[in-house]
Amino acid sequence: MSKWRGKILTYNNAKTPKGEKYGYGSFVMFGAPHKLSGHNACAGSSAGCRELCIFYAGMGIFPNVQQARINRTVMYFEEREKFLQLVNRDIKSAIKWSKKNDLIPCFRLDGTTDIGIAKHFVKDYTDIQFYDYTKCMSRLRMSDKFVNWHTTYSLSENTTKRQFNILLKRNTNIAVPFHNVPKPGTSVLGRKIVCGDESDLRFRDGINKIITLSVKGKGRKRKHPFILDDANALLQRFAA
Repeated sequence: MSKWRGKILTYNNAKTPKGEKYGYGSFVMFGAPHKLSGHNACAGSSAGCRELCIFYAGMGIFPNVQQARINRTVMYFEEREKFLQLVNRDIKSAIKWSKKNDLIPCFRLDGTTDIGIAKHFVKDYTDIQFYDYTKCMSRLRMSDKFVNWHTTYSLSENTTKRQFNILLKRNTNIAVPFHNVPKPGTSVLGRKIVCGDESDLRFRDGINKIITLSVKGKGRKRKHPFILDDANALLQRFAA
């Protein structure tokens, strides 16, 4: 299979190629989270997610990779039209490449940001799947309007019981970082556990799920309220 490379989007990273076994090619925009670019790219961020962000994991340990992500984010905020044009070209190219390689293309335009970039494209590519993690309740409501934009709520230490109950009533899937990852297929708080590390294809998870994420990067050796120890810790935090 030939390699694909875009101007803004990337394909070859630790998780997204795992989708190939399900027949998907997953393309991601990795930017600079929170205010690393001088612009707030994660409006709903918590102190924990800023400190332990996967921005610093994998290829993110390299200064040149970090700078490229910063540059992309600056372009989004300061040269919006140029950024969107380049992303649009990447999307078209990725669709063509995916079809050539018998893959279904899908796009995660906020890989390490929480901006809602997909809103610029979901209307133009109604037959293409977009997906994101978000900490913004407003983003969940926005994506509800589009059948081709799936959002998974990303839990943090700032998530309140009230917000959690709203998520349960919405049937929104909730991604939770764990030190001791619960076994897939078991249940907690009435929700089935799904492993989020087998692939990045969150739109395949169904509804009413808890998506488990193993801790990566700097969080592996840290005790932090952002990371739950196990399923019982989740139960204790949010049980009525």
